[in-house]
Amino acid sequence: MKTNLLSLLLLLSAGTLTAQADNEQVVTVNGQKSAKTVSKLTFSGDNVVLHFADGSTQTVDMESVTIAFTVVDAIKTLQTTDSEEPILYFDQQGRQLKQAPVKGAYIMKRGNKIVKLITK
Repeated sequence: MKTNLLSLLLLLSAGTLTAQADNEQVVTVNGQKSAKTVSKLTFSGDNVVLHFADGSTQTVDMESVTIAFTVVDAIKTLQTTDSEEPILYFDQQGRQLKQAPVKGAYIMKRGNKIVKLITK
C-alpha cells in the first residue's frame, strides 16, 4: 500500500496523468458484421435506420440488427504534463496539513486536480 501511495505521489509530482480507454462497437445486420460505425439510430415503424459515421444510412427490420458494445480497458495513451504547482494536503474537515499523513483519509490537491486518498 505504501508503494502504491509513493507511486501515486511521484506521478502527481511529475505532472498530470491521463489514460484513455476506447469502446468498440460491433454491428451485425442479417448475420453479417458491418465494418461501419453507427453514429445514430432512428426508428420508422418496425424498421430501424442506421446512420453511419461516414454519412451513409441503412434501413432494416429491427429484429435483424444487433449492436454490441465492448469496453477495451487497456491503457492506450499515457500523457504527463509538468506542473510547478505545489502539492497541498487537507484533512476531512478541510484543514491544510503540512505533509501527507501516513494513515487515514485525506485530500491531495495540485493545481486544479484534487484526489481523495485513503491509506491503511
